[in-house]
Amino acid sequence: MPDETVAAIKERAARRGHSVQQEVREALDRLAAEPLPARRRRPLRLTLATTGTAGTWSRDELYGDDER
Repeated sequence: MPDETVAAIKERAARRGHSVQQEVREALDRLAAEPLPARRRRPLRLTLATTGTAGTWSRDELYGDDER
């Protein structure tokens, strides 16, 4: 942790009459109580290619995994 951060925590704890441990614990408790923002997923972009012919492929040709 950067020295400046430690110094700021010590100063804040002293001003509030807390130990550094108590100050850190309370800060972590506040942070843990905040709801996490919803995770935004990127939209899926699909491209359709028309070749003009129909074809079929086996699973092995597509995945090469011997159906594992």
